[in-house]
Amino acid sequence: MPIEQYFLPCAYKQIFGISCPMCGFQRSLLLLLNGDIEQSVIMFPPLIPLLIVIGITIMNYIRYKTLHKTYIKTLWIIILGLLLLNGVYQNL
Repeated sequence: MPIEQYFLPCAYKQIFGISCPMCGFQRSLLLLLNGDIEQSVIMFPPLIPLLIVIGITIMNYIRYKTLHKTYIKTLWIIILGLLLLNGVYQNL
């Protein structure tokens, strides 16, 4: 039984008819977990930076019990920019 049948459908794409900035995330994550890094990056380029920033955020919170660090906010702003660029690129 393929795992793809358990993927969540993109509500944004169903409602508006265009790809959302996160379209491709699930398939890209599956490709990355299967070790196909190249296809994962092609499918959804912001995935690896997003996972790194999530990891940094979690480690920072565990260590300092706060998320008020300027570099955390800066990293998230960069990630949001990458997600927006990805959304624009997918819809061109």
